[in-house]
Amino acid sequence: MPMPNAIAALPGMDRMTTKMMEKKIDNNDTATIEELIDTSLEMGVEFQACQMTIDLMDYDEDDFYDGVTTGVGAATAIQDMADADIQLLI
Repeated sequence: MPMPNAIAALPGMDRMTTKMMEKKIDNNDTATIEELIDTSLEMGVEFQACQMTIDLMDYDEDDFYDGVTTGVGAATAIQDMADADIQLLI
């Protein structure tokens, strides 16, 4: 296992790296993730949450921002992406 993966597997590393990234964002006066999401939604960007991932990770629809489309399957996402000018799958 490469070293970065070994370190990432240690307990608490997720939270530590999140804190480091939040500090870097704050120090560089960069928009926060929340601000970027809000701005994107205001601009009409459509966010779709994969139903399989929601089920797998035990998410609740209340966990998502208002305006995020939940319950989307792969076939629907692919169809929507085919009709869109820009697609981004994360």
